[in-house]
Amino acid sequence: MVATVGVYAHAILPNALTSTGAHLPDLQKMMLDATPDCIKVLSVDGRLLTMNRAGCLALNVPEDSEFGMPWLPLLPEDVHQLGIEALQKAAAGQNARFPGKSLSPDGLMYWDNLLTPLVDASGSVLSILCVSRDVTAKTKLERELENSVEREKLLSREMQHRIKNLFSVVVGLIMFAEIEAAKSNMPDAATKILREKLIALSRASDAVFADISDAESDSNQADLETVARSVLRPYGDRCVLTGSRTSICREGMTTLALFLHELATNSVKYGALSTDDGKVTVHWTIVGETIDLTWVETGGPQISALPDKQGFGSEMVERILRTSGGSINRTWRTEGLVVDLRVPKMLRG
Repeated sequence: MVATVGVYAHAILPNALTSTGAHLPDLQKMMLDATPDCIKVLSVDGRLLTMNRAGCLALNVPEDSEFGMPWLPLLPEDVHQLGIEALQKAAAGQNARFPGKSLSPDGLMYWDNLLTPLVDASGSVLSILCVSRDVTAKTKLERELENSVEREKLLSREMQHRIKNLFSVVVGLIMFAEIEAAKSNMPDAATKILREKLIALSRASDAVFADISDAESDSNQADLETVARSVLRPYGDRCVLTGSRTSICREGMTTLALFLHELATNSVKYGALSTDDGKVTVHWTIVGETIDLTWVETGGPQISALPDKQGFGSEMVERILRTSGGSINRTWRTEGLVVDLRVPKMLRG
């Protein structure tokens, strides 16, 4: 692009060409209007002295304009500082470059702006040549690639987190099965009890995360209590559920299942469900336009300090809830965690 700027400079400066008479200005204009690059000549203080047709179209300036207006205000405000720095550098006699934007009838366009000082024989800067090349397709492709890479990283982290949680859940279920078998004076039944709990967890997963095609053939709503019991069934009577009957749509069902599964997994690791006598109470009410659901843990290890950081799974669930207009509030009591969930009416069936 730097070599191209040199060609444009010779086309714009009359004394760089061999004059052939009165048609020279028209020839120059035809040459500059033929290129898709936006070509501008700026004064040292940043005023727009002249511009080719592509530049006029990109910046919504009439081709028959008298020009003389400041150039930077024609650009989106978020690139002004980069433009100011580039102008100052060019005015000092150095080449400068910065990424720019403009709004066109086709939407937002991205530009690679190269500013070259035009100097006289003594080296004084007379004006500044700015050549802007359309890099919209390239920029959008790069951003799509960056977003794809970021999504892959997020999915990889999520998969790793879910695998770790799966092991934690299985370990917890083994412990529950052993305790239940011991209390029933049937220690050999632990394997059977564990199998039943794993099957129950699988049924809950199938019910909650069914394909959309299955949802279309059946009802697109589910009873809140049914979903909650399906997710928490592996933990038996240690999880007590109470609340008024209400329906939630499929999006709400998935969000609720993720929420309860994440809380139960963390409780198995660190909270009430990690001990023999720990209990969890889940209660919900309908308040105006929202569903208020409260998760209360008791009988677990005493909490002496707040956690240093929040786990990735909890962050994911909160992000999903925020995008749905919901909110979560955690209270770390000494006797156990209390979590308040508020879900907007939009998630109700």
